[in-house]
Amino acid sequence: MLEKLTIKNYLLLKNIEIDFSGGFNIITGETGAGKSILINALNLLLGGRADYSIISKSKDKMIIEGIVSLRGENVKIISDILKKHEIELMHTSPPAPLLKGEGGDASKNKGEENSIIIIRRELYVKAYSRCFINDTPVGTNELKEIGEVIIDIHSQNEHQSLLNKDVHIELVDSYLAKKEGRKFSDKLESYQQGYVELLKKRKEFEEISRRKSDLDARRSFIDFQLKEILETDPTPGEDDELENELKTGENIESIRESLTLAYSNLYDDSGSVLERIKIVEKELGKIGEYNTDIQKILGDVSESTTALREASRLLGSLLDNLSFDPARVEEIRERLYKLQFLKKKYGGSIDEVIKLKNTLEQDLGLVDNFDETINNISREIKESESALLKKAGELSKIRKDKSAQLEKEVVKILKEVGFENAEFKVSITTPPLTPPQRGGEQSTESVLNNNGYDDVEFLVKINKGDEFSSLRKTASGGEVSRIMLAVKSVLAEADKIDILVFDEIDTGISGRIAQKVGRVMKQLSEFRQVIAITHLAQIAALADEHYIVEKETEGAATVTKIRVLDKKEKVMEVAKLLSGEKVTDASIKSAKELMS
Repeated sequence: MLEKLTIKNYLLLKNIEIDFSGGFNIITGETGAGKSILINALNLLLGGRADYSIISKSKDKMIIEGIVSLRGENVKIISDILKKHEIELMHTSPPAPLLKGEGGDASKNKGEENSIIIIRRELYVKAYSRCFINDTPVGTNELKEIGEVIIDIHSQNEHQSLLNKDVHIELVDSYLAKKEGRKFSDKLESYQQGYVELLKKRKEFEEISRRKSDLDARRSFIDFQLKEILETDPTPGEDDELENELKTGENIESIRESLTLAYSNLYDDSGSVLERIKIVEKELGKIGEYNTDIQKILGDVSESTTALREASRLLGSLLDNLSFDPARVEEIRERLYKLQFLKKKYGGSIDEVIKLKNTLEQDLGLVDNFDETINNISREIKESESALLKKAGELSKIRKDKSAQLEKEVVKILKEVGFENAEFKVSITTPPLTPPQRGGEQSTESVLNNNGYDDVEFLVKINKGDEFSSLRKTASGGEVSRIMLAVKSVLAEADKIDILVFDEIDTGISGRIAQKVGRVMKQLSEFRQVIAITHLAQIAALADEHYIVEKETEGAATVTKIRVLDKKEKVMEVAKLLSGEKVTDASIKSAKELMS
């Protein structure tokens, strides 16, 4: 819900802060006071086109900021959108109050986190703007993307999600999920999972076909590269091993001489290290019983003796086995030359050369076995399409069978809000399959989508004799808003959008119809936050929170302010809407009756 709206330096709105409630919010005020500016400000906040002439005179910039709390599915939806732009959700505690339709109050959620986003837009007199989400700079496109999820503004066809035909099938499916339960939801989920797999198979088919064409053109070059690598056929770590072996071969005599000298001094010669240590052990053994420190030293010497004996054994073994064929040196040098050639040409290391060899072998395998591979994938695609066509048909049948109930519910409310002769229709059509392909088979690629194969659109006709037409082409802005209200009321629990704004939805109605419109909006506010600008007492009387927009004089300037009314002020404002500027006892009595 929209918790707070701050506007600075927007025409007559110098500095206002509005704290909205989670239910039915009504805004009233004299014509020209600035009510519609609030709607315009919201549109700007959600990425609307900027008019820099709206910045207050003598000010260099205008600021609009909204704090929006998120509930239910919208938390994940918004979180996923923000992650694409490396933005994190913000959290506060305690959470925003629950709406009535959610069956609870904020006290039950004490201590739980409340997910929020802070949206801000700044317009500068130098004709540029800056946008922020949670203090992270973004573009207007990001604001629009967020706005489409969280808010609907019904004002002369601006920012109305229901005018977008693409969302109609999703709303119908959400309605059916509510009415039919898992019977429909499971079918839709099964279809959508299958459709995702089908898209993967189609992508795989395209990639293999593209690679095959590319590999065919490069076949001779691939053969040459693979042959060159296989002629040497390197193994992992081979070059390092050969380098060590070469160093030994090239320095065999120096190695033998040093090993011999070391062995002699350590073990073999008279007066060797081990002989001298033996004397040390003997002398320390004579006196060890007299001093514990000497005993410890003797132990250390004995351990050293053991280690030196093992070292001398290893030296002797190395000497006994030390030999090297001079021809092996040349053999190693030749092998290293070949390996170095491959490394220089194909990646810089033996591992990269081997990796390339494996890739080339796979590429040739793909080319050689392409027909079999592509046939297998084609068969899998056809099987998937066949299964999905069947599932799409089942979804389509449910939609067509059950859409009549949705139509009846919407028409009922349309009549309540003043459209006595209105009719509502859920148009469900199935696009034809594409023309037969080679072999007489039909393609479903242009038919199937994430929701099946149905094309769904809401149609309406208001007057007798009218033809059904799309919502976008129907009636005036005020009439469209009431139609939207009717549809939204039926789909309230199915629609994910939490904030509904209606700008003068009461245009052209009065009395009994106005009261019915107000009741419908009131009912809708049990599931969604509703913010409405109205001139009618019958609607204003039903508000959970009532705000008044007023012009005031500050020095030599006129400013617009907005404030929430207390109970007594609310009665007087409703009475004023009934009787005009002069409030009478009768109008006050009528106001109280409307509000009771």
